[in-house]
Amino acid sequence: MAATQTPDSLEKFVKPIPILQWLVVLVLCAHVVVSPAIVATDRAVAFVLILLSGNGLLLYGLPQVLSAKAIASILVIVDTLLVPATLIETGTAKTDLFVVYFGIIMIAGAAGNLKRAMALAAVTCTAYLGFGAFVTLTDQESIPLHTLLLRLPFLLTMTLFYGALAEFAQRERQHKEKLSHDVLHDELTGLPNRRYLLETLARTLEEAKRFNSPLSCAVIDVDNFKDINDTYGHDIGDLVLKDYASLLALASRGYDMAGRLGGDEYVWILPRLEKEGAIMAGERLRESVERHLFGTKESSFQLTASIGITTYSPSLESHSTPAQVLKAADLALYTAKREGRNRVCHLPLIGPVAAEHAPPQAGNSPDRKI
Repeated sequence: MAATQTPDSLEKFVKPIPILQWLVVLVLCAHVVVSPAIVATDRAVAFVLILLSGNGLLLYGLPQVLSAKAIASILVIVDTLLVPATLIETGTAKTDLFVVYFGIIMIAGAAGNLKRAMALAAVTCTAYLGFGAFVTLTDQESIPLHTLLLRLPFLLTMTLFYGALAEFAQRERQHKEKLSHDVLHDELTGLPNRRYLLETLARTLEEAKRFNSPLSCAVIDVDNFKDINDTYGHDIGDLVLKDYASLLALASRGYDMAGRLGGDEYVWILPRLEKEGAIMAGERLRESVERHLFGTKESSFQLTASIGITTYSPSLESHSTPAQVLKAADLALYTAKREGRNRVCHLPLIGPVAAEHAPPQAGNSPDRKI
């Protein structure tokens, strides 16, 4: 089984983990080597060999068959069990050290960032040095200097290790959220894309049927958009599309859905809005577009929008589909274009009426270039 490839955006957060894991193992080996309880026995050599070979297998064998996320989870489990086992085996398992160790896991995990974990590591080491000096000076306990100094790299490496793992987990979650967002949103405008719009229209239409409420849908088109691209270039054309998206977002209510259908066409889903309210909303949007200055400071210009609207009414259309709603709104847009552009046109969601305004063959529709 091939390992899942780590995305490039996460690669730099994965690289520190093997280095820190080796530091953890080397610090544990140092504990074994200087421990009087085990160094005089054959177990010391065996224990160190097990630590080194096991770590090599984890870091260089598992990546061939497992993803970076799975390996990070395994390392957390292994180290969480391995560190206490080493401390017990070397006779250095003390309550205060265990408290500090598991406190490190929680603090470093909560930090979620390697840099913050480094700061926490410095604070932890300073606090532990102060603790050691306090118990020694007050004669509560005599902690050998070599033991105290050996615990400092232990605390340091463990804090950094768990901080790096926490940052990787956080970045991976953000990466997944970005992928999920990108799948459903238009890259240029940031608005919902065609897929998201159609899914939302289907869901909203079902809710309208269930709760016996109206639903309006508008298809909006930039008038003469091809002329903008031909005259000013595609960079300015992209700015126009972004500005249109901003104006549409500003005109939307909190529960409306506005998105880019493709090219210079947008869809505006207006739940719980009857015909009259939808036409008023369309007129407000049309006027805001007409007043807006597009382009740049050096070269600005004004544009208009044509808007086609249809409305689902529960008392009239109980079996309408999302495709029928979108088609009726698109036919209304074509009518607005045919009647001179820069206007709002509403068509009812009824077959015979919509059929009267059936568009001509593809490619002959005025200003419908995408």
